[in-house]
Amino acid sequence: PGLQLFLSLNGICAFLQSGLKKLHAKCTDRYAFFCMNISEFVLVHQQETWEGALEYCRKQYNDLASLSSPYIMDSALGQSTQAETEYVWTGLRFLAGEWFWVSGHDLDYTSWYQKVLPQCPARDLHCGALDMKTMLWTHRNCEEKFHFLCQ
Repeated sequence: PGLQLFLSLNGICAFLQSGLKKLHAKCTDRYAFFCMNISEFVLVHQQETWEGALEYCRKQYNDLASLSSPYIMDSALGQSTQAETEYVWTGLRFLAGEWFWVSGHDLDYTSWYQKVLPQCPARDLHCGALDMKTMLWTHRNCEEKFHFLCQ
């Protein structure tokens, strides 16, 4: 059975095992574990171009948000509800004929308003944003200024 949670208090450690059975042991004891990257988003209430948003997120946080799964998309939408702009910048970018997340995450999950990735978008529509009306991705002019999601 795998471990689900591991906590340490004053050298005594507690953890939950499958079935939610509580156990405790010395913190020096060794057990199998796994790491999980939980995406936390911050909506920045500052209007920036896509490049300005990218620079801000990389300086202040980690990167512009990558919405790479339905769970992450729901979390991002929850954080975006207070946006005062019609669109919210994400880390989605079109370059050299491809859409990609600037963080390097895979683009396996998509949530485009057209149901498919825009192929060969107009020259000025190469940056991805959340449309706050449809709650779906759209491509926008990178020079427009919107609030943005960092992670």
